[in-house]
Amino acid sequence: MEFRCCVKNSTEAEDVGKAYAFLRAVSDSNRLKILCVLQTGSKCVCEIVPAVGISDKLASHHLKQLKGAGLLVEKREGKFIRYGLDKKAINAYKKIFNQVIK
Repeated sequence: MEFRCCVKNSTEAEDVGKAYAFLRAVSDSNRLKILCVLQTGSKCVCEIVPAVGISDKLASHHLKQLKGAGLLVEKREGKFIRYGLDKKAINAYKKIFNQVIK
């Protein structure tokens, strides 16, 4: 079985791979909660933890996964790191999904 969106060219196959990476990154409920918390602006781990209801260590793990998928940006403020949504990357994922799911 061939997939319509993957047979035309390598760019479309690459888009499917990117969509898969995105879906894998957000397939955890805690990661989705973190993304929701960050919609109101950038936050440090100490602000994310109570909002999501997870430990510091688990929050750091999930933030690393989201950052690895390119969904977050970091900004250092003194000894704290603030995490925010990467709007450019999120818009790029929206375009990819519009191509993959027509």
